[in-house]
Amino acid sequence: MILPQEFYFDDTTSVAKALLGKVLHIKSGKEEHKARIVEVEAYLGVEDPACHTFGDRRTQRTKSMYLDGGHSYVYLIYGMYHCLNFVTRTTEHPEAVLIRAVQPFEADHNPKKKDLKTNGPGKLCKHYGITKEHDGLRLWKKNSELYVSDDDFNVSSKQIVACPRIGVDYAGEAAKWPLRFYLKDNLFVSKK
Repeated sequence: MILPQEFYFDDTTSVAKALLGKVLHIKSGKEEHKARIVEVEAYLGVEDPACHTFGDRRTQRTKSMYLDGGHSYVYLIYGMYHCLNFVTRTTEHPEAVLIRAVQPFEADHNPKKKDLKTNGPGKLCKHYGITKEHDGLRLWKKNSELYVSDDDFNVSSKQIVACPRIGVDYAGEAAKWPLRFYLKDNLFVSKK
């Protein structure tokens, strides 16, 4: 079942946790890839110094963050890596969840470290060819190039690890907020 747009309107931290175990569908031409979401980070908008919309910053880059929840937000970091986010809440609350790592359905369940191609936000976008062209897509529409579904994969609260986000040291105290969530013991998580 495709997640309805309303799923993304909830509190961003709750959406981030609820996305763990859900299925990301990536369409590329006639191909469709599926991967289980295993690691995410929540970004809490205008009050979060680590978020692109901190202080209500509005730029060409952050335009999609000001859409209603359920849209994709793709941006470029270091001039070379794309990162995929899911916009949450409403146009008045420009917040998002970064998809940090996914486990491809076709992947070996006991991969060697060198074979991991989706254990990081830049790596997964590179692996699936996700670029700025995928910015602003509707994640609740099956005809979209990116959409998210629920296949009843069960994730208990005991399986969810919460810790500080990665690479946001510039955000002061907010760098310590436990807004990174991942599935315990999953081999596709970016960093333990």
